[in-house]
Amino acid sequence: MSDITVPRGALVGAAILVGLTMSAITTARHYDVGRLTVEAAQAQDRRMLIFQPLPNGEMMVLSEQRTPVAHLVIEGDTFAMAAVRALAMQRDDRERAHEFRLLVQRDRDGHVELADPDTGRTVKLQGFGQASARAFARYLDATPS
Repeated sequence: MSDITVPRGALVGAAILVGLTMSAITTARHYDVGRLTVEAAQAQDRRMLIFQPLPNGEMMVLSEQRTPVAHLVIEGDTFAMAAVRALAMQRDDRERAHEFRLLVQRDRDGHVELADPDTGRTVKLQGFGQASARAFARYLDATPS
């Protein structure tokens, strides 16, 4: 054994420090101290769209009335297709689903979001650049059919 002894005052001080730390953690969790929350802005424009994958890897965009809105091609619409597929991968029924209903919405500040109402997941498109946000904003600017 070693001949090192720890003073009783240091042990008591360490125990008090651990106790205060645990109390502070419990209090902070109970009162949500330091928790960041993001307020969801009220959508000014919103439109539900149906994204239907095609056998060749492209994607058809349909309105809620199932009228064609756009045809996404691999060569030019890579961000839009990747964003839709990323949200689709979060779904439990992705293997059986033949189409994905997603909500495109714009708040009063002009920020565009892509949301999956079934999973509750939302992607704020401004973080990917203006061109990427415009890829979905065009569906809000087009007249619904």
